[in-house]
Amino acid sequence: AMQAPAPRRIQEHLVNTMLDTTPIMDVVLPPELTPPQEPVEGFGIGQFYVLSDGTTGVLALGSFSGAGFNEMIQGLYDGLLELKSRGAERLIVDVTNNGGGYICVAHALHRLISGPKSTTIPNAGLNTTARAGRLAQTIVQTIVDSPGTVDPRNVLLYNPINWYDADTNAAFDASDNWLVPPVEKIINGREDAFSQTLGTDCPEADIFATPPPDSALFEGSQVAIISNGRCASSCSLFSIAMAKTEGSKTVVVGGKSDTPQKYCGIVGGQSTDFSTIDSEIKTTGLKEHELAPPDLIVNGVQGITWRLGYGIDDPSEPEEWQDRPADVNLPLTLDLANNPAKLWDIVAQLI
Repeated sequence: AMQAPAPRRIQEHLVNTMLDTTPIMDVVLPPELTPPQEPVEGFGIGQFYVLSDGTTGVLALGSFSGAGFNEMIQGLYDGLLELKSRGAERLIVDVTNNGGGYICVAHALHRLISGPKSTTIPNAGLNTTARAGRLAQTIVQTIVDSPGTVDPRNVLLYNPINWYDADTNAAFDASDNWLVPPVEKIINGREDAFSQTLGTDCPEADIFATPPPDSALFEGSQVAIISNGRCASSCSLFSIAMAKTEGSKTVVVGGKSDTPQKYCGIVGGQSTDFSTIDSEIKTTGLKEHELAPPDLIVNGVQGITWRLGYGIDDPSEPEEWQDRPADVNLPLTLDLANNPAKLWDIVAQLI
């Protein structure tokens, strides 16, 4: 039986984001292309509008981590409630160029829109698995063998108390090496090892300062998600969950007309980087382990997909490998380029 776990790490909010070398630019639309509607609510990278039909609300969300964690969740909550109060019965979520961000914000947005149901509680996202090679197993065992010593603040990714067993939805005990035994797989002819299936990492009590609504704000069939294909990581987690479990429609703008377009890109499950993993290795005193990598001495960032989300259509394989065709592919025309208001009106009429 699992013992009561030590307090979970909740001060570090996990992310799943696309590593992009494109320079960050501020783009201000000219007045003639700025949405004519006054924003309903907003918190920087999230803006809300009601279209001229009076029944279609819009959430334009540029990132899942462009603001503070608590600020984002409360801002999404307040904005969606305001859309409803102004008569919105349908919702467009525009995630153009959204490269991801906080995993639990993606789960929270799904929960806010869809209400409490089997697809949102206890886990509004995907079950996941982590890489479980021999060095990773040794890191976990070192933490387990020295409780409260190696990781006194419970902040290491490999600390067992930070993860939930998918079968029981209970956190692992501090004495559990959750990577043993590993799940052996052959991928592209190469032996690899993964953890057992992990469940929710976003319990409602941890992510909502204000209790979430006790019913759906919008029916899934009345939600449309727009992107230009550059929706990745946590953006993918949200879009996949809404499309495949709630029946939301997906729209992609642009792409070759003779090629079926996918409504999102890289899925992942949780991203990290070399320096984070190297810190875990050094903190557990394993830098001299035969599998430990040398220091990264270049001025660069090496991104790592540390967890993979399992699929919805086929829960035995990562969602990364599964199909995600868009319901509608709109050609990118001159009158739609950088013209979100025109695009939202077209989508509201089509779907």
